[in-house]
Parts: sequence; C-alpha cells; structure tokens
Amino acid sequence: MKGKLLFFMTFLLSLSGYAQTGLKGYVINSVTSDPVIGVQVTLQGQNRSVTTDAKGEFLFQSIAAGEDILAFNSPGINAKVQKVNILANRINEVGDVRVDVIEFAHNTALIGTIDADILGDDDDASQEISSTVILSNDVYLKQVAYQLSPGRFKARGYNQIYEQTYINGVTFNDQNRGVFNYAAIGALNDLTRNGNVVNYNNVNDFTFGSIGGTTDINMRASNYAKGGKVTLSYTNRNYYLRGMASYSTGLMDNGWAVTGAVGGRYSDEGNVDGTFYRNISYALAVEKQLDGGRHSISLTTFGSPVQRGQQGASFQEVYNLVGDNLYNPNWGYQDGKKRNARVVKAYDPTVILSHIWQINDKTNLTTGIGTHYGRYGGTALNWYNAPDPRPDYYRYLPSYYADSEDIYNKYTDLWRSNNTSVTQINWDELYHINALAAREGQESALYMVEERRSDLFETSLNSVLNTIIGRNHKLTAGIGLRHSRSKQFKTVDDLLGAAYVLDIDKFAERDFPGDGQTIQNDLNNPNKKAKEGDVFGYDFRLNINSANVWVQNQYTTRKIDFYYGTKLSYTDFYRDGKMKNGRYPTSSYGKGKTHTFIDYGLKAGLTYKISGRHFLTGNISYQTEAPLPNVAYISPRITDNTVDLESGKVLSMDINYIFSLPSLSGRIAVFQTNFYDQMKRSSYYHDAERTFVNHVLTGMNQVHRGFELGLDYKINNNWGVNFAGTVAQYYYSNNPDGTISYENGKEVDVEEKVYLNDYYIGGTPQIAGTIGVSYFYDFWFLNLNLNGFAQNYVDIAPIRRLASSYAGITPGTDEYDAYKHLTGQERYGSAATLDFSIGKILYLPNKHSINFNLSFNNILNRKNIKTGGYEQGRMDVTSANKFPSKYYYMQGFNCFLNTSYKF
Repeated sequence: MKGKLLFFMTFLLSLSGYAQTGLKGYVINSVTSDPVIGVQVTLQGQNRSVTTDAKGEFLFQSIAAGEDILAFNSPGINAKVQKVNILANRINEVGDVRVDVIEFAHNTALIGTIDADILGDDDDASQEISSTVILSNDVYLKQVAYQLSPGRFKARGYNQIYEQTYINGVTFNDQNRGVFNYAAIGALNDLTRNGNVVNYNNVNDFTFGSIGGTTDINMRASNYAKGGKVTLSYTNRNYYLRGMASYSTGLMDNGWAVTGAVGGRYSDEGNVDGTFYRNISYALAVEKQLDGGRHSISLTTFGSPVQRGQQGASFQEVYNLVGDNLYNPNWGYQDGKKRNARVVKAYDPTVILSHIWQINDKTNLTTGIGTHYGRYGGTALNWYNAPDPRPDYYRYLPSYYADSEDIYNKYTDLWRSNNTSVTQINWDELYHINALAAREGQESALYMVEERRSDLFETSLNSVLNTIIGRNHKLTAGIGLRHSRSKQFKTVDDLLGAAYVLDIDKFAERDFPGDGQTIQNDLNNPNKKAKEGDVFGYDFRLNINSANVWVQNQYTTRKIDFYYGTKLSYTDFYRDGKMKNGRYPTSSYGKGKTHTFIDYGLKAGLTYKISGRHFLTGNISYQTEAPLPNVAYISPRITDNTVDLESGKVLSMDINYIFSLPSLSGRIAVFQTNFYDQMKRSSYYHDAERTFVNHVLTGMNQVHRGFELGLDYKINNNWGVNFAGTVAQYYYSNNPDGTISYENGKEVDVEEKVYLNDYYIGGTPQIAGTIGVSYFYDFWFLNLNLNGFAQNYVDIAPIRRLASSYAGITPGTDEYDAYKHLTGQERYGSAATLDFSIGKILYLPNKHSINFNLSFNNILNRKNIKTGGYEQGRMDVTSANKFPSKYYYMQGFNCFLNTSYKF
C-alpha cells in the first residue's frame, strides 16, 4: 500500500513539474532587430506550435523537459532550426532569435494577396491565376503559385472551390458558387499578408480542411506591429497605378490595438484595349485584450468597391486578321470615346467579430461571426429582332464567305484595315438603329445594355477548440453555421436612346407567334415596359443553410506523428422565384422544393521521421459534398426543375518525401485524387432548335494524378537556385449523363449520355515548371526565372460528344471527317517565358526603411502563348470549322514597380 501511495505521489509531482515547464523567446529581424510577427515556432519533438505576436514573442507552456529542436518558419523569413535544452519546473528563456527577413517582390507571401490585376471574377475572363493567397512556405507551392500563374497553372489541377479561405477564423467561401471573392480585399495587401496556411488537406488548427488547401488570414489589430507603411506602385497590366497606406498602434499597454488601411488602383485603359480599372479600398480593425490576454475581442471591417472593363475571348481567325492576340471584342467607340460592353461593378462590405479565449495554458477557444453583402453585377449587350452587334460574330468574318472569293476578300480587307466600325462594337450605329425604330413607332429597344446581378447576403459563425491532452495528444474540434441568400436577377442598364424594353423572351416570341402567354418573362406583369434601373428577364433567390461539426486528433511520438479526423455536415437550399415565367408557369414562381443533404468527411495522415532532416509523409481523405446551388438547377433563371441531385465524392491521397539539409531543401510528392458524381452546367445557343439551352452533366467522374518536385539550393550566402515543377494527368474517367433544357419551352428536356471518358480536363497546363537563380548582397535582391508550360487543353463542349449529334454519319464521307474533327480535343503548344526582378532595402534611422522592387515578366514579349480557351456549344457537321474555339492569350511584356516606406 505504501508503495502504491509513493508511486501515486511521485506521479502527481511529475505532472506538477510538467505543467510548470515552459519555453519563451523573441523572434527579431537580424538586421533591424525589429520583432517579426506571424512566425510559426515549432517544438519538433513534441509537435507543439505557436505563432509570434506583435512583439515577436513566443511562449510554450506545459511542455516536457529535455533536448528538443525549435523550428522557425514563415513565408517572410528564411527557415531556421535551433537546438534547445529544456529544464524542468521553470520557464526557459532562449532570448532573441535572429532570423533573416525576406523582402522581395517575387516572394508573393510578402506581397500578400495576389493582386486583382491578375485575377478575374469570371472563369473565362481570368487572364492569369486562380484566386489564392500565397502564404505557403512549401518549397514547391510558393514557387509555382506565382511564377506559373501567367499560364493559368492550378496546383494539382484543382478548381477554386477546393481552396478554402477564412478571415479571423470565419469561413468566407460563398455557399452559392463555392469560391472566395478576392476582390473583397483588393488593394489591402499589407493587412492580408499574415495568416495560417494548410497545404492541401493536411492537419491544421482551425478547420477540417479541403484538398486544395486552406488559408486563415489574420486581420486582428494586434497582429500588426506599431508603425505605418505607404506604398506606391506602377504596372502595365490591367491597372497602371496602385496606392496603399496603413498604420497600426500595435498592442498598447491598455490592451487596445487599432489598425487602419486605405488603398486604390486605377487605369483609364489597361494593357488590353478597352479595359479599365477603378478601385478604392478600406479596412479598420479594433481589438481589446482583457484579463492579461486571456480574452481577446476584435472587430474588423473592410471593403473594396471596384469597376473594371473586361477582356473577351475570340477566334484565331480574328486574332490573325487584326494581328493582335490581345484583341478585345468587348469595346467600341461612342462619340469618339472607347466604351466597354462588359463592365463589372462589385462591392462586398464585410464585418467580422471575433473572440479568443485562452481557457488555460493548454486550451483555447476561438469564436467568430462574419457577415457580408456582396453586390456583383456584369453588363452585357442584348438585342431583339435585330442583327447581332458583336464584331466577331461568325457571319461578319471572312471565313463565313469562303465560297465567294469576292466577298471573302472584301471582308478580309475590312478587318485588316483596322476600321473600328467593323472590328469593334459600333455603339453609334446601335443608337442610330434604336432612333430609326422609334421614328417608325417602335419605342421598345432593339439594342440595349443589361446588368446581370448576382448579389449575396451571407452570415457565418465558426467556433474552434484547441486543447493539449497529455504529452503527445492534441485535439482540435469545431462547429460551423451558415446562412446565405443569393439574389439572381438582371436590370436595364442602358436603353441606348430607346424608351423601354419589352419584357418578353425573344426566342419564344419567334417560336410561338400569337401566343401572348408563353412569351412572357413574368405573367404577373405581362408585357412590362422595363425602363432603366428596372428588373426584367428573370428574378429569383437561392436560400442556403448549412451546419457542420468536425474533430481532429494529432499524436506525436519520437519517430512517428499521425492524425485522423472526421466531419459531419448538413446542407439545404431552395429556389424562390419572383417571376412567373410563361414557359414554366407552375415551376418558376414562389418557393420551390427544399433539397437536403447529409455529408461526411474522413481524413488521416502519418509522418515518419527518418531523421531530423528527412521525413516521409502520407495523407488520405474521403469526403462527400452537397452540390453547389449554382449548378444544381437545370435552368435556374426560369424554373425550379433539377435532375436527381446527389452529393459528389472526393477521394484524395499523396505521399511526400521532405528533406531539409544545410544547403538543400525540397519536397518530392506523388498524388492522386478521384472525383465521383460531379455536376457541371454549360449554356449555349442551339442551332438546330434555334434557342438558348442549358446542358447539365451529372454523375461525372474525374482523375487528377501526378508528381510534384520542389527544390531550393543555397550555393553560398549570396547565390541560390530553386526549381519547382509537376508532371500530371487530369482527365474525365467516365461517360456522364446529360440533360438539355431549351429555354424557349418548345421542346421537352432531353436526356442523353455524354461521351467524355479519357478526354483531358482543360484550363491548366498538366506539365509545368520553373527554375530560378537568386542573388543577394547588401540587401540587393536579384531573381531570374525560366518558366515552362505544356499539355494544356481546350475546354470541351458536351454537345459535341453526343451520339445523336452524329446520327446517320458513315465512314468515308465529309460528315465523318467533320465528326472526327469535332470530337477531337485541341492541345495547345508548349511554351516558355523568362522573368527578371531586382529589389533593394534601405534601412534608415529610427527603424524606418525604404523598399523598392522592380519585376519584369515575360521579358521576351511572348504574345503567342495560349493560356485558355473553350469549344463553342454551336456546331455544324456539314462544316466542321464553322464554329471554332475561342481563346485567351498570355499578355506580353509586363513590368511592376513597387516602392514602399515603412515608419
């Protein structure tokens, strides 16, 4: 009995000593001795991590005594490791840890969010990069995300819906489209540069995760050191000028911290003719820490209203005729001034309230609620019983008249003469035609500009508990609640001199002559005369609710770390129509069917520590996901109809070898992701039925697999070499079911299998890489990178893979040759670009500094590199080239000059 009592007392004493053992230090700039914020400090032997605060301080509590290794990682520093000997029953002081801070343009983590001049809000209009915050310190990801972005490179081929973005612990991927709106934080780079990053679907401290990676941007006021920064930039991209200013009080003695920022971007005309950019931005963060920092309450608000003129894709024939692969069909002259028909107007004001509760030295609870109202609109030309106003309409091109040499030559000469009344939108002519019609008693617009709105009001709540259980176990659990209301409608933007536009369907009017009901867009307001600012055409709401609960467990041993996690989620959504459509009077108006889904996720991973510098890791995850409302409905503008909806499934796995030697570090990975039961909707004009159609694919499977390699070699203190590249395959792995819905209501929906098996997924190079040389001396920075792209394919049109499209065609005929051409898939040519950049930091007295960066992208001015494109939905088996693909090309030589003053 005495022996048991002695053992029990000894055990309690050991626990007491364990609880009182800690480690404390400060991370500072090796040159300026300023504190470095946001550095992740890890005790490798105990798998414990903390992040430095505004003072650069880090503190571990309740840790085990003994020898261990401290690892310091951040996108803004050169990674560093340091041995420590932790003594029991005391707070061990390691003092100042000096790190080399990287301040250079090509370290995109320091730029913060990839700027909107290389982002597009529309998939087809995005000229360079999928939206992402580049905060990763992974040797592969931090290189490819910036260097390969001009070629539209996507890591592992994943779409943006698989990249999750949080701000102050609150999720902000919208529930309708599934993506984060990066325009909401445009020109707020200084406030979005810090955060927690999860590479792919690895274990983390704030969310269950997603296969494309997750970022939690930290915009709490105490996250910023005291001081200010003013930045001025020039570029020849989508905007020319950018200005930003920010100031932070730092965490004051009274527990308050305040940070504010303003910014803006402007160009009267960008690098592409007819485009423009006008943007201002603001942010304010206030935080109060209570009870010695055990409680932190923060309020953050920001917004970035923007107007921008868009570039459109066009045909290779047009690019050849005008001699410019950056030709933009979206603009024309009006009264001698350029006017763009495709203008985006967006504003997404956001407010986030966050609370952090340090319950004890092992447990903390982070809770946040965020709300935002996103106003997004895009203008477009529309026309009624009048010729197509688009300058590159196929009937206005020489190829349409290939059988008549004289007419062919005439149109060729008109295009090559660069007569903008031919090559661009003729705005003056559109006004003139409307005026002539009015004189003849036709007051309804033949031509007009509409604005297609997709607004979103959304509120999200997230709460996450992190706790240490014993020496080797960490538990993370969280809940999330969300409500979204998406408003989908269009308004009359400009009647181009007409009095009104009659709210009827132009295709139904032609196909149902004399039928006054079927042609109506809203039977509750028949023959409505819509004027500027009025809603017309379609108007509906999507109401979306979701909830989830998840848990992750991490275990650490001397040689092996492993984790597992699970997630359970609930989603429901329904359509609420505000117009009673004449083609679908019983399914367009009022509240529709509520669609409900229960989904789950499982994940696990293991790290084998070969040594302190060599690791093998493996990760596997399986998740089911409710379909996005944005693609769930067949023809959402006019009816509540859907196919049989089911959750998609994603199975993903990877194996990585990671090494970190004194001069060489890197990662080698092999990955495979299988997508099952996915949905996709495409819309196009159907020539045979002479109406607009929606084509929904269901049960679609995809495979993404390949290799990744990232290397970083330090030759000496001045020279370094890095490489990042991937060899992959992304392809469709089955033949999904398809449903075609005709918006004129003349035909019933058609169901037919779509033959996609073994076609490649377009939109991103499947082989890509970059190799760079860097030089550093006396705070001069130079970088030279060679980038390569290959195996990029055009996005395919489902209608060209239907058996019915080629019924009756036999080998040996012209139609059979057309069939072979129409069912092939174009692969773009391989390409290479060269980039160069130079930067300098000048340190001034009183811890002030001036930083300038000058980067030159595509310095060989390669304008013949296709970065994206898509097949048309229209097709003609008697003339295979009648409806060719449309393409986007890489911009030519770009420069970016950035200067900043920190004080």
